[in-house]
Amino acid sequence: MDPRGMNLWEEEDNGYSPIAEYFRDKVVLLTGATGFIGKIYLEKLIRCGASELILIIREKRGVPPAERMTRIFDSVPVMKSFQRNFNNCRDRVKVVRGDMSEDGLGLDPADVEYIRQRVQIVLHVAADVRFDETLFKAIQMNVKGTWEMLNLCASGCSRLEMFVYVSTAYANCLQGTVHEQFYDPPMDPMVLLSLVEKMDAVEQDHFEALTQMILGPWPNTYTYAKALAECLVKRFYERIPVMIIRPPIVVATFNEPVQGWVDNLYGMNGAIVGIGCGVLRVIQTGPDDMKNDVMPADFVVNGTLAAIKYTVDRNALEAPSTDPDRVAIFHVTSSVDNPLTNARFRSLVETIGGDHAPLNSLWIGTCINLQSRLLVRLLTIVFHVIPGIFIDAGLKYYGKKTSLMKIYRKVARFTGFINYFATHEFIFVNDKMHRVLETMTPGDREKFHCDIRTVTWEDVFNVYVPGLKLYMRHEGPETWIASRERFYRLKKIGLGLFYILLAMVVYWILPSLLADYVPAIFN
Repeated sequence: MDPRGMNLWEEEDNGYSPIAEYFRDKVVLLTGATGFIGKIYLEKLIRCGASELILIIREKRGVPPAERMTRIFDSVPVMKSFQRNFNNCRDRVKVVRGDMSEDGLGLDPADVEYIRQRVQIVLHVAADVRFDETLFKAIQMNVKGTWEMLNLCASGCSRLEMFVYVSTAYANCLQGTVHEQFYDPPMDPMVLLSLVEKMDAVEQDHFEALTQMILGPWPNTYTYAKALAECLVKRFYERIPVMIIRPPIVVATFNEPVQGWVDNLYGMNGAIVGIGCGVLRVIQTGPDDMKNDVMPADFVVNGTLAAIKYTVDRNALEAPSTDPDRVAIFHVTSSVDNPLTNARFRSLVETIGGDHAPLNSLWIGTCINLQSRLLVRLLTIVFHVIPGIFIDAGLKYYGKKTSLMKIYRKVARFTGFINYFATHEFIFVNDKMHRVLETMTPGDREKFHCDIRTVTWEDVFNVYVPGLKLYMRHEGPETWIASRERFYRLKKIGLGLFYILLAMVVYWILPSLLADYVPAIFN
């Protein structure tokens, strides 16, 4: 056993990895470790042999930060490898109480000093990713939190080698084609921060009433706040070594630490589960050839660590620059290298989703994709509202709890949130990330797999969809045969009903039409 704890590559001889060697013995400050992708960053850095991981975690629902982390190690599947060596891993993890929305991050002065003396790499992953968050809270968490983290690093972290801001590729979603460079923010983030800082509760309510006017063309508060935060990172470019990672839609893990792991129903996850459960029957999308940008979570994490090593090496040879061609911004994306079209996505969900259908669903997983907003609204009434009213009425008649209309109201909110991204195509140019991939050794490529060109979407969805069923529906492999049989039984019933309806049309309606119109034609 490594004296620092646990390095899962100790007994593997898969080739030398400069990236793994770089992170070995490093002291890393990580925010957002309790979030989906933050857990994967944490797990990977432990396996890389980082000597210490300092985690800034807030108290939540009365649970202290250290207890929250203990629960993650005890129960989260991606931490399963460490559970039998928990004490060794725990010695390398230091949890400090903090909050991104508080002044000075809410850190104790002793913890601030500890961070300044020890930290070498800062991974700022913490963010409120909800599309429906209030503008005030989005600014507090995503903009103020980034500002406070940057100030912390610029105020005496003498060993700092890199500050990494994990943004989103959609931070610049008003651009059709997005390059790995800075863009002008929607407004001066410092003006907005100073305004938010002075607000009382009444003024916050007034501020929220003006949200749509402030956002303008921006689709939600999340992307708006992320664009402002990137502007703050740019302001520190000459003070500390910084870089930005822009991932797209992040889905379940592909390979590591466990296949198919996911812990939320945001974005594409929610769409696939909704379709599979038979509650999402109609959705507005772009044309069939529209490209979607999707990346497995472990590819994003591995791409981040590879880009850090690349940028640190480059900074050792040349001074950092905000020049568009040299700025350290990396798109860990797929739209250029391996695009997933709407037609391909629909085909994969229908075929693989059928083989891994939920054990309990309203109907078989099929969804009508339309470009017309009017048609979507009409068919939503037909396939969502009317069935919901009748089924709830039946349940109420028999004295049972009604829930379908409540579910469909949630579906309506969900489709409203994703509509902008489902109907717009984005191309995220990733030339700089290509340079990172070109520098990776065979050992790097094996231990930090992040090249989306090396996999097919069939491979990804054959891991992704079963992962949603296992981790979000909590339906283990022992249920899969029964659920598959149920799906194809319902499919046969559906086809049978269709043919019965077709026969009725042919037998009763068609002869009547022929009797009325054929004589008129010949006369």
